[in-house]
Amino acid sequence: MSLDPPADRRRRRTHTAVLDAADLLFTRDGYRATSVDALANEADVALSSIYANFPGGKSDVYAALACRTASEHAEGMREAMTGDTAEDRLLATFDAYVAFHRARPLAFRILGLTDVDDRDSEVVAQARTRIDATLIGITRDLVAAIGSTLPGTEEIVLLAWATVNGVLSLELRRTISRGSADSLIEMARADGARRLKESAHAQR
Repeated sequence: MSLDPPADRRRRRTHTAVLDAADLLFTRDGYRATSVDALANEADVALSSIYANFPGGKSDVYAALACRTASEHAEGMREAMTGDTAEDRLLATFDAYVAFHRARPLAFRILGLTDVDDRDSEVVAQARTRIDATLIGITRDLVAAIGSTLPGTEEIVLLAWATVNGVLSLELRRTISRGSADSLIEMARADGARRLKESAHAQR
């Protein structure tokens, strides 16, 4: 499956180079403005090598990049699930979530597979299923790390992330300034900590 790096070392290098090129070009120029030829040139690989690794062409590259992005996101979030208290772990992962999406402006769009359709390639549908499972897995792991016995923990996590998603989307569209976005994100961060404290207090 073109979603996974091949076992063969040479093909794996090509696979990685194409995804690195796609990450750059899709972010800079957009999916539709990026041709397969441009991907091959940026990755410094033959056009035939792209189709050997991604039989569905550009849509398969997009799907594979989305899965890689989801995996990197999950890895970073799990690494951030540290701290002595539930609040420490919540805030550390909140900060990691914001940092990831600030550093990867394409992430929201690509994780949603916004530029491709399941009809483009069967690999797109497979990627959608895998990404959903990855993101659900992050949520479950974080809820467990914070304390699954606390009432409303999952809702606290999802509300915090949804708020960040909305704020960063407005920032990316330049509807609000970076400063306004920072203020709103800080409010969401404080709100998550407050809700967690109230949940822990209610359990006593």
